[in-house]
Amino acid sequence: MDRLKLARTLLIASILYVVAFYFVGSAIKPGYSQLSNFVSEYNAAGTAWARTLTYAGYLATALLLSAFLICARPLAQVSGISRVGFGLLWSLPASFLLGVLAPCDAGCPIEGSTSQTLHNVFGILVYFGMGAGIVLVSFAPGVRLFAWRRIFLLLTGVAIPVVFFLMVESDLSAWRGLMQRLLDIAMAVSLLISFNPLFGQHVEVGPNSSFKPNPLRGRLNSGVIAQKQEEPQP
Repeated sequence: MDRLKLARTLLIASILYVVAFYFVGSAIKPGYSQLSNFVSEYNAAGTAWARTLTYAGYLATALLLSAFLICARPLAQVSGISRVGFGLLWSLPASFLLGVLAPCDAGCPIEGSTSQTLHNVFGILVYFGMGAGIVLVSFAPGVRLFAWRRIFLLLTGVAIPVVFFLMVESDLSAWRGLMQRLLDIAMAVSLLISFNPLFGQHVEVGPNSSFKPNPLRGRLNSGVIAQKQEEPQP
């Protein structure tokens, strides 16, 4: 399997694993609702199945997403700010690793234990990192060729910080789980629709993010022209 196919397989596997994690986690966790509970509450301290979901859910997902980014990095057609954006995509596996290193308290309150405080602080960083990353990736040369895909990435990137603040509003607490999962879906779709423009088009990118002409093709064409000029006329 070549690197491109492996990267695509890892991305799809990561998305499917997250879907399975969310549904299995909500099925085995008493009283958990995907509409009103944060994703972080799957392994909230002192709750049922917390340890299992920490490692089988968050850690496994973080490893899969990290493997995808490592595999895809040499293929990424990025330069300038889009290169920075690709680096910020590491916020995605970091968001799941955060659930391993600093799980939230039950109910995921704004104030709580030291672990909850760390979870809140780094949660803000990774969410804003994901938003900025997907916006900057939309400036990659290949993505710019597809207007609707670029618009979708831009809208997703802008929606992430906006929805983040909506999720912590007490008046919307009944729907915060749904809002968070809609962001996850938008992020997954963004990665899927930008895969070929980012990794599948093996073109050279100049310092000003413009496409360079293929030098081999130019040399071949020049050689053909020179050969024709050297041929004796009948």
